[in-house]
Amino acid sequence: MSEINKLIAKHLRELADKFDSGNSNATSDQLLDILNIVGHERMSKEQAAAYLNMPISTFNIYVSKKILPKGRKERGFKELTYYKDELDKAIYKHKSSLTI
Repeated sequence: MSEINKLIAKHLRELADKFDSGNSNATSDQLLDILNIVGHERMSKEQAAAYLNMPISTFNIYVSKKILPKGRKERGFKELTYYKDELDKAIYKHKSSLTI
Protein backbone atom coordinates (compact mmCIF):
# COMPACT_ATOMS: atom_id res chain seq x y z
CA MET A 1 0.00 0.00 0.00
CA SER A 2 1.40 3.41 -0.92
CA GLU A 3 2.01 6.12 1.67
CA ILE A 4 -0.91 8.22 0.39
CA ASN A 5 -3.25 5.23 0.66
CA LYS A 6 -2.09 4.66 4.24
CA LEU A 7 -2.65 8.32 5.10
CA ILE A 8 -6.15 8.34 3.60
CA ALA A 9 -7.04 5.11 5.39
CA LYS A 10 -5.78 6.55 8.70
CA HIS A 11 -7.89 9.71 8.34
CA LEU A 12 -10.99 7.77 7.31
CA ARG A 13 -10.62 5.46 10.33
CA GLU A 14 -10.27 8.46 12.65
CA LEU A 15 -13.34 10.07 11.11
CA ALA A 16 -15.33 6.84 11.43
CA ASP A 17 -14.29 6.57 15.09
CA LYS A 18 -15.57 10.12 15.69
CA PHE A 19 -18.89 9.26 14.04
CA ASP A 20 -19.22 6.06 16.06
CA SER A 21 -18.56 7.85 19.33
CA GLY A 22 -20.86 10.78 18.49
CA ASN A 23 -17.99 13.27 18.60
CA SER A 24 -18.16 14.51 15.03
CA ASN A 25 -18.63 18.26 14.78
CA ALA A 26 -19.11 18.13 11.02
CA THR A 27 -21.97 20.11 9.49
CA SER A 28 -24.45 18.56 7.08
CA ASP A 29 -22.72 20.34 4.18
CA GLN A 30 -19.33 18.96 5.23
CA LEU A 31 -20.78 15.46 5.51
CA LEU A 32 -22.30 15.74 2.03
CA ASP A 33 -18.90 16.85 0.70
CA ILE A 34 -17.32 13.74 2.22
CA LEU A 35 -20.06 11.62 0.70
CA ASN A 36 -19.40 13.17 -2.72
CA ILE A 37 -15.78 12.09 -2.53
CA VAL A 38 -15.98 8.62 -1.03
CA GLY A 39 -19.39 7.56 -2.32
CA HIS A 40 -19.09 8.34 -6.03
CA GLU A 41 -19.61 4.77 -7.21
CA ARG A 42 -21.16 3.85 -10.58
CA MET A 43 -24.22 1.55 -10.52
CA SER A 44 -26.70 0.09 -12.96
CA LYS A 45 -30.42 0.62 -12.41
CA GLU A 46 -30.74 -2.86 -10.93
CA GLN A 47 -27.83 -2.25 -8.56
CA ALA A 48 -29.21 1.16 -7.57
CA ALA A 49 -32.67 -0.23 -6.80
CA ALA A 50 -31.12 -3.06 -4.78
CA TYR A 51 -28.88 -0.59 -2.92
CA LEU A 52 -31.97 1.44 -1.99
CA ASN A 53 -33.83 -1.77 -1.11
CA MET A 54 -36.74 -1.13 -3.45
CA PRO A 55 -38.26 -2.81 -6.47
CA ILE A 56 -37.25 -1.46 -9.87
CA SER A 57 -40.87 -0.35 -10.42
CA THR A 58 -40.70 1.90 -7.33
CA PHE A 59 -37.27 3.14 -8.40
CA ASN A 60 -38.71 4.07 -11.82
CA ILE A 61 -41.62 5.92 -10.20
CA TYR A 62 -39.26 7.93 -7.99
CA VAL A 63 -37.11 8.80 -11.01
CA SER A 64 -40.17 9.91 -12.99
CA LYS A 65 -41.30 12.08 -10.04
CA LYS A 66 -37.76 13.55 -9.89
CA ILE A 67 -37.26 12.28 -6.35
CA LEU A 68 -34.28 10.26 -7.58
CA PRO A 69 -31.86 11.48 -10.25
CA LYS A 70 -32.33 10.14 -13.74
CA GLY A 71 -29.72 7.82 -15.12
CA ARG A 72 -26.97 9.01 -17.39
CA LYS A 73 -25.78 7.50 -20.60
CA GLU A 74 -22.03 7.00 -20.50
CA ARG A 75 -19.71 6.06 -23.29
CA GLY A 76 -18.86 2.38 -23.26
CA PHE A 77 -21.95 1.30 -21.32
CA LYS A 78 -25.29 0.22 -22.77
CA GLU A 79 -27.23 0.73 -19.55
CA LEU A 80 -27.92 3.96 -17.71
CA THR A 81 -25.55 4.93 -14.91
CA TYR A 82 -26.51 6.02 -11.40
CA TYR A 83 -24.12 7.16 -8.69
CA LYS A 84 -24.36 6.03 -5.07
CA ASP A 85 -23.62 9.48 -3.60
CA GLU A 86 -26.29 11.13 -5.76
CA LEU A 87 -28.85 8.53 -4.72
CA ASP A 88 -27.90 8.98 -1.06
CA LYS A 89 -28.30 12.77 -1.32
CA ALA A 90 -31.69 12.42 -3.02
CA ILE A 91 -32.95 10.00 -0.36
CA TYR A 92 -31.64 12.28 2.40
CA LYS A 93 -33.36 15.30 0.82
CA HIS A 94 -36.72 13.52 0.40
CA LYS A 95 -36.61 11.09 3.32
CA SER A 96 -39.66 12.55 5.09
CA SER A 97 -41.88 12.10 2.03
CA LEU A 98 -40.74 8.63 0.91
CA THR A 99 -42.62 5.41 1.42
CA ILE A 100 -40.40 2.51 0.43
